[in-house]
Amino acid sequence: MGVDNSLQLEHFHDNFRLEVIRLNEDDMEFDMIGIDAALANALRRILIAELPTMAIEKVLIANNTSVIQDEVLAHRLGLIPLKVDPRMFEYMSENDVPNEKNTIVFKLHSRCERGSSRIKVLSNELQWLPRGSELALSTEKPAVDPTSRPRTYTSFNCSQDSLPEFSNNPIGPKHADIIIAKLGPGQEIELEAHAVKGMGKTHAKWSPVATAWYRMLPEVVLLQEVEGEKAEELVKKCPVKVFDIEDIGKVGRKRATVARPRSCTLCRECIRGDDWDKYVTLRRVKDHFIFTIESTGALPPEVLFTEAVKILEGKCERVITELS
Repeated sequence: MGVDNSLQLEHFHDNFRLEVIRLNEDDMEFDMIGIDAALANALRRILIAELPTMAIEKVLIANNTSVIQDEVLAHRLGLIPLKVDPRMFEYMSENDVPNEKNTIVFKLHSRCERGSSRIKVLSNELQWLPRGSELALSTEKPAVDPTSRPRTYTSFNCSQDSLPEFSNNPIGPKHADIIIAKLGPGQEIELEAHAVKGMGKTHAKWSPVATAWYRMLPEVVLLQEVEGEKAEELVKKCPVKVFDIEDIGKVGRKRATVARPRSCTLCRECIRGDDWDKYVTLRRVKDHFIFTIESTGALPPEVLFTEAVKILEGKCERVITELS
């Protein structure tokens, strides 16, 4: 297009780096240094809205005598995170027939017997049906063949637990203690739930992250030395303990230092009061982003990040193709 971006690209290659600060099963925190805010925001939006997951979309209710309406019950089931790799499944269109490659089937049957106390229906009661639906569409047997079994909603060509990727990793809810409903004596819930692949921009239940967010690295600068009682006052003013006191010399002199700038929330408490803005100033490093990803459990947070980068790469390639 007649624009030379070589200098910007060279600057990016020389300055960009990524440092992982915290990583565990559910969340990670890392620093992205040397990038523009637009790139950080693009990754955030992809993580929230464009990474696919599996979520319950269709609920077939055979019996529900609880106080929760069918629609509310189906909505609660849809928001339960499922521990399954969505990359192993295909998208399901309106004309597709449910099969082992695009649908996961669960059943739930819970009853509170009369005379017993109220019980909780938890997510661990969702039972995976690797062979497909067991719910009959009709209980009437056809007159032609009285020995035939009732028709079911769907049945798979092969059992999902026979596939290599699921043989050692059974599919189920990520958390076993999510409360679905509470049943009183004599109340009962019997249903089947069908999970399909989707993205967060269609519905939030398909979002793979509880949240993904970033902030610029705070920069706390002491404009002049803060010593003695003034230093102790500054340390007490900060609610997140950004400042500390160090000894200088051998005569008991003390001065304030910026010990933990990363913890700063820019609450501005340190510059409130008489002339404190002459001692302390607060800034942001505009090309240094502290990024946090909290996974719902379908995929580890580091995998979510790499998948988001792949999607962003694909978008860039499509733009370059169109422009050329």
